[in-house]
Amino acid sequence: MSTTGTTTWTITPATDDDRSDWERLYLAYGEVAGERLSTEHLDRVWSWIGTPAGQTACLVLREGERQRVVGLAHYRLFERPLAGSVGCWLDDLFVDPSHRGRGGTRAVLEHLRVLAAEHGWSTVRWTTGQTNNAQKLYDQLADRSPVITYNMAPAPASNAR
Repeated sequence: MSTTGTTTWTITPATDDDRSDWERLYLAYGEVAGERLSTEHLDRVWSWIGTPAGQTACLVLREGERQRVVGLAHYRLFERPLAGSVGCWLDDLFVDPSHRGRGGTRAVLEHLRVLAAEHGWSTVRWTTGQTNNAQKLYDQLADRSPVITYNMAPAPASNAR
């Protein structure tokens, strides 16, 4: 349990019982990101979460003792050769709009900070959109990276080696 302001949050790893709530939230997250997520896409990502050998883990957020999941966070570990350490990459963080402004995002980020300390991860890192309102919170909890991120598409199949 984590308390932010007057709200108490419960953050746990996702389980099979969370699938329908996770799907509802992940579809909403995809919509905000301009992506229409297919059933196949949802099944693939959920299989990553549910496989111990998979890279992607998922935390779910509940307000208080309520059963319904109101937020999700997908994260995975990555090796940092220059630092000689392992970091945590936060891929997706989404809180149901009807539950925003009460500290849920902060609670998830603080939870990841604690996991980092417990497991010896050297950083928790994420990217965000230029217009994301949560940047004010992010600036309170973390340092902005001076690194610019690029995304390069794979070569066309005819050019692949």
